[in-house]
Amino acid sequence: MYRPPKLSYVIGQLEQEVLALKFYQLAFRYLCRKRSKTFILLLVLLFINSMILSSYMILHATEDSRIAMQEKMGSKVVLEGKGSGHIMSENEIRAIRDLDGVIYVNRLTSNAVYPADFHPITNSDSEEEHNCKVMLLSYDDLERDSAFSDLRYRLMKGSMITEGSEKGAVINYVLADANGLEIGDEMKVGTENGNVISVKIIGIFVAGSERNQMDTLPAVNRVENQIFVDNESYLGLFDHAGYPKIAVYTKNPDQIDVLVRELEEFLGDRAEITTADMLYRQLEVPLNRISRVMKLMLLFALAAGVTITSLLLCMWMRSRKREIAVFISMGKRKTDIFMQVFMETAAVFCLSVFGACAIGSGMAGMIKKLLMEETAADLLSVSLQARDMATMLFAGGCIAAIAVCISLLPILRTNPKDILSKMEG
Repeated sequence: MYRPPKLSYVIGQLEQEVLALKFYQLAFRYLCRKRSKTFILLLVLLFINSMILSSYMILHATEDSRIAMQEKMGSKVVLEGKGSGHIMSENEIRAIRDLDGVIYVNRLTSNAVYPADFHPITNSDSEEEHNCKVMLLSYDDLERDSAFSDLRYRLMKGSMITEGSEKGAVINYVLADANGLEIGDEMKVGTENGNVISVKIIGIFVAGSERNQMDTLPAVNRVENQIFVDNESYLGLFDHAGYPKIAVYTKNPDQIDVLVRELEEFLGDRAEITTADMLYRQLEVPLNRISRVMKLMLLFALAAGVTITSLLLCMWMRSRKREIAVFISMGKRKTDIFMQVFMETAAVFCLSVFGACAIGSGMAGMIKKLLMEETAADLLSVSLQARDMATMLFAGGCIAAIAVCISLLPILRTNPKDILSKMEG
């Protein structure tokens, strides 16, 4: 005759089965059993992680944009000798290049010269010397500090004079057409002392104001007769030449005042010093505003994350007091119970991380349009990067761990008998 097992035996078997289960197995079973609670926790963590990710994406984008602006905007100090006789020598320029924060020095000078194998453009009948000359303008980098960088002149064909480019001359298209000159041709200019150099034409430009000049304007002052050359060619024509004007570029616009003081101490009153970082300052304003707002939003997201997640888990822990007390009375270690609850939250948190990454990747362009106007959109490049995900993972993980501790510690510190007695009462 079959006899059913005693209740104590059945309970003992159940206890052994429960004790045999690992904390991650219990966590998985609880999540599957409480689908609605799991879904609510997933939505909360998804919202929090999305806020953290979006805030940090914008913060790092503003910082990257600031660094790019510092490199591209050309924050500089312009030094111009006081009076016609004050020029800066090569030794002084080398010393300026060695100053902290200086990344580039563009040397600028000009002089009137005679054309040796071509004719200048003029509509004047004057026989004066200035109506027989052309203006030679010398640069290290023509793309900076010139009419080309101000967009007053435009290169039609060929290339500019830059630090790494071919050396030569950039001439006006009217002068080129009148003398049958093309890119690759040689042209010669000279001085009253008999010095003559030959330079290769590497570019042809247009100013747009060629036909708007007065006929009485001497040749040396006409746009068509401006010839841009590199400083090496210029030095070959003028012995012991100096530079009445230089532009000193700094890698850190925030330290431009320090550079000005160093230059004032070095040059004294021999040069007039002006700063040219207005463009960087103007473009920096919206980035600073965005950065401050995003920092506040990030702090709010962290505080809200800890508060909301803790409250949610605390509410759920109240309904699990009996379960936890039974586990402890059965011999489950408090560490295992903590790890079970932590694993439950961590599993949901990981799902929310994947969801937040998908949302962040899709909303990057939308965030950029919301923050910046179309005219300034190129200043900010918002994109999902590995460091953003790592930051969200760390911040969100800390929130989850803090919330679990806040919700579990009061229960774990209470005697299981007291919990069971309260539940029975």
